[in-house]
Amino acid sequence: MSVFDTIVSREPICLGWSADRKFKAVTADGTGYFLRISLMEQYEHRKLQFEHMQQVRDLGVRVCEPVELGLCPEGCYTLLGWVDGRDAEAVLPTLTPERRYALGREAGRMLRTLHTIPAPFEPEPWAVHYGRKLDSKVAAYEASPLKYEKGELYLDLVRRERHLVENRPLVWQHGDYHCGNLMLDQSMRLTVIDFDREDIGDPWYEFNRIIWDVRVGPEYASGMVDGYFDGKVPEAFWRIMRLYQCQNMISSLPWAMGFGDEEVRIARENARQVLDWYDDLKKIVPDWYGK
Repeated sequence: MSVFDTIVSREPICLGWSADRKFKAVTADGTGYFLRISLMEQYEHRKLQFEHMQQVRDLGVRVCEPVELGLCPEGCYTLLGWVDGRDAEAVLPTLTPERRYALGREAGRMLRTLHTIPAPFEPEPWAVHYGRKLDSKVAAYEASPLKYEKGELYLDLVRRERHLVENRPLVWQHGDYHCGNLMLDQSMRLTVIDFDREDIGDPWYEFNRIIWDVRVGPEYASGMVDGYFDGKVPEAFWRIMRLYQCQNMISSLPWAMGFGDEEVRIARENARQVLDWYDDLKKIVPDWYGK
């Protein structure tokens, strides 16, 4: 009998952007699990995702334990071990700067280990794929009725420095790696969750979400960079990360328009913050690093 067949209760979880249905499921023996139910056409994607989570676990990175994948009357399901803990995003601001930095280093080391998983197939070169994505984001921003006060700074930089992504390596990516997708358990150990945006690409592209890490504490964000590079951060990383941050800001405003005024406000606030980091993009290393 499958574990799924022994579930006796489901408690809905109303978090995240996915259209999947999510639950805390409890089996007859009282064990808790995270249950995700997807449409049947998502099965092959969920199967690949499940296998990647097994690979990450086998590398020694803590993830929600991949327990079972299968089909059910509602579609396809993924059953993962339940993690008793809280989102790192909520816990980190309550900790000392030193503890935030230490956890950031751990998160960076975990990400570096995750990036040892090669791309599962030979995709097109990153510069081609990313160039097409960048062109699309720029076109959407230019067609948008809303603009940033200093939006031309972002546009000028991505046009000038897009060549930096030539010959970048390709790995399997988590796709949404930031403190909101990490959990801290009772022993203050980090666990990676939510592989829903997994992708293939430049490993350094994972840092395009770092604005959310800076918000909980620059010490944590600094630690994550130091942990990833074992304290030896190459200048090329800073230049490429600045490019990715600019692209992220360009794409954020058109996206936010579809979700209301509050998301637009957050996009504008983030855009101002990124310009502050880099002194209107005149600096290479953001001012939060090392604080």
